[in-house]
Amino acid sequence: MLLTVKALQGRGCSLQVSPDERVSTLKRLVSEKLNVPVSQQRLLFKGKALADEHRLSDYSIGPESKLNLVIKPPEKASPEEPGHRGPPPPFLTIWHPLGQVLARHFSTADAEKVLEQLQKDYERSLRLLSLDDIERLATRLLHPEVADAVEMGFLD
Repeated sequence: MLLTVKALQGRGCSLQVSPDERVSTLKRLVSEKLNVPVSQQRLLFKGKALADEHRLSDYSIGPESKLNLVIKPPEKASPEEPGHRGPPPPFLTIWHPLGQVLARHFSTADAEKVLEQLQKDYERSLRLLSLDDIERLATRLLHPEVADAVEMGFLD
């Protein structure tokens, strides 16, 4: 079947694949066509992120389907490595302070492994969120009084 993969930056390609192919295989093909490393790819179909270990048919991806490609920035690039683009982004994340806390309690190697596993678990949890889950979270954050009333059974 023929699929179209389009990056948000406008580049795209068409690929001939079987519905039984794994997402990881599709990412390798995209890497060859668009010269984007597999580690920097995130494929989406109808707004849902695709997991590498699943088959295209698991997502009901059929002929003429269109997939979106999000290109993530290179991870952990040092100044000597190609692709390094200067200092890290100015926004703060929880990962750096959490890494510092872990480093106080674990060896450097163990702290890195724990932090990496936490990041994978977090990203997996985000990928599994449904639109209903997101709506409930937004309601709880934006209107806590409504969320409390729903939990108490006053509203449906």
